[in-house]
Amino acid sequence: MRSLIFGAVALCCLNTFAQVINEFSASHTGTDDHEYVEIFGAANTDYSNLTILVIEGDSTSTVGSIDLVFPVGTTDADGIWYTGFMNSVMENGTQTWLLVDGFSGNQGDDLDSDNDGILDTTPWTSLLDSVAVKDGGAGDITFGDVTLLPNYDGISFSVGGASRIPNGTDTNAVSDWVRNDFDLGGIPGFPGSTTPPETDNSPNAINPNPPTPPTPVTAHLSEFVFDQLGTDTQEFVEIWGDKSANYSSYRVLIVEGDLGENPGQIDQVISCGTTNNGGFWASSFATETFENGTCSFLLVDGFSGMVGDDLDTNDDGVLDSTPWSNLYDDVCARDGDQTDLAYSSTVLTAVMGSGDPIGGASRFPYGLDTDANSDWYINTYDFSSNTALHGFALNTPARVNRIGVEDYYALADESGSSALRTSLHNIIKDHVKFPYTGGDTDTWTILEQADQDPSNSANVWMIYKNDGRIKGTSGARNYNREHTWPKSYGFGGDDSPTKSPYTDCHHLRLSDINANSRRGNLPYGTCMSGCSEETTVNHNGMGGSGHSGYYNGSVYETWDGRRGDVARSILYMDLRYEGGTHAYTGATEIDLYLTDNTSEINTSNTAMGLRSVLLQWHLEDPVDANERARNEAVYAFQGNRNPFVDHPEWVACIFEGSCSAQLPACFMPTLPIWLNAGTDCNGSTSINVAYLINLLNLTCGCPR
Repeated sequence: MRSLIFGAVALCCLNTFAQVINEFSASHTGTDDHEYVEIFGAANTDYSNLTILVIEGDSTSTVGSIDLVFPVGTTDADGIWYTGFMNSVMENGTQTWLLVDGFSGNQGDDLDSDNDGILDTTPWTSLLDSVAVKDGGAGDITFGDVTLLPNYDGISFSVGGASRIPNGTDTNAVSDWVRNDFDLGGIPGFPGSTTPPETDNSPNAINPNPPTPPTPVTAHLSEFVFDQLGTDTQEFVEIWGDKSANYSSYRVLIVEGDLGENPGQIDQVISCGTTNNGGFWASSFATETFENGTCSFLLVDGFSGMVGDDLDTNDDGVLDSTPWSNLYDDVCARDGDQTDLAYSSTVLTAVMGSGDPIGGASRFPYGLDTDANSDWYINTYDFSSNTALHGFALNTPARVNRIGVEDYYALADESGSSALRTSLHNIIKDHVKFPYTGGDTDTWTILEQADQDPSNSANVWMIYKNDGRIKGTSGARNYNREHTWPKSYGFGGDDSPTKSPYTDCHHLRLSDINANSRRGNLPYGTCMSGCSEETTVNHNGMGGSGHSGYYNGSVYETWDGRRGDVARSILYMDLRYEGGTHAYTGATEIDLYLTDNTSEINTSNTAMGLRSVLLQWHLEDPVDANERARNEAVYAFQGNRNPFVDHPEWVACIFEGSCSAQLPACFMPTLPIWLNAGTDCNGSTSINVAYLINLLNLTCGCPR
């Protein structure tokens, strides 16, 4: 027996068998036509004396008012009774469910007239149970002893439904509750997407335990740094595996390789942890802890040894003892002394023949593991550098591994349209997929960096309106996310591994909410008649009067200052998604394509357009510095680039078959500006001879 106190009013359970609210579903995917509330009590018992009340908690409504009243009936043999399915009856915001005995009030009664969060009126004999959901709105109020907040279980969405697990458990703690699958897993006719920590929906049935988290796939070493420019204050090791997976049984052993330093000795043992949303885990930075000479990194589990153990007692380069259950991965960094010992078949040696010792290395691509030296790029020695020189990788602890643009496109085959398309697809596919919302990094995290206002880092910039908005947080953003390739055209809206396009930030953009709604899933095109205007703001010297977008019931025409950005996003999607499977996760991928045939652009197909208009927009609005910066920002998270931002001349080759000798890549974006008497380098409308020489030498900078 327990009691709840609201203000000075003590309300105590009087029943000899506790009755509790056992499960609810107030919001789920699609139309909320499967709402319900369930109670648990004694088997086959008439509880017509009990009532479930739903109390308003949103600050924008009448806080404390009784929104809904559900008289309870008779439980079944399992002690369960539920309301039956309801269609959009319960609100989706902040609310409290109360299970009361002897209710004497009415729907609409305001139980908290001064909105202070304390019930002034309690029109019932006793309060038996309560639970509340809060959606994060400022000033919202709940009236339960347990409130389920967004992220209470590591999922940042507001709670749409939840179940007591085990059935009927009531300790007045949020840990009594497990979130229900938002995609209606457990309800017949719905595929669901139940994954830990969620559980299946189970209306009018015993609440099931959540599925057991799968055993993580085998991880591999992804990056290491043990020597850098200056003092070695940022030494680390990194592994890559399943996302948000527990690898605490894994250890990274650093084994001595220098002949004069007792080769085979375990110098360091590093315990691994849980990977982030990208699948990466990196150790904390160490300072002058890892030795700088030849060493081998071994990734093992079931380790039973200790630091100082000598695994090669006769120093012959063969391990005499292996105090572990499994050896999953290994790599050796050799400092140039060929007599040093390596305890791996993968041996990385001095950088590019310069004789400089290796200070760190990264696998590229991040998931590649063929036990070959070619899997690895040597890290740049300057840890603070944000630019990777040719042949080097950046230092990226707990982030996707990255190399410079020249190396990234090294395998691009420009011999013809088909060859270029195939080679570029193979380069940009298999990127790291982040969740749409939730966890340590999601699409909000990425977009609020990628679409940051270049004039104010506290703001983000809207694709269709061109205005800056203050960066918000959950429940406080006055903008949303726009799928330039509508999610209804091929991939739907969920976070499952097969839905990479849904979260691909190369085509997601931050947008004014109303502009996003007006665009809907209209294809991009030129609005010819019956057009409404989408005005823009004069911001950072762009937009404003004379630079509007337009739309009607058939097409959406993006304003002239960003139509090229939109076009290159859509062209990227056509190239990136060609079916097949993700090389590192095994997830099936969709095949998206562009067309001018409007009859093909529908929710039963994977087409988007209009192809010819997008190609024209690409020419009319060349790549600019903001678009290049955005490409870099997305690359820093996903590990893939939009090639049409880096090489706009490739658009003509792939989509129009025009692959003849071209002017240098950096020349192409500036050509339309010159033709329109705009400015090129340093604000000049003339073609500076030194600049032209630079262009012809494939140098893309303005001369000083």
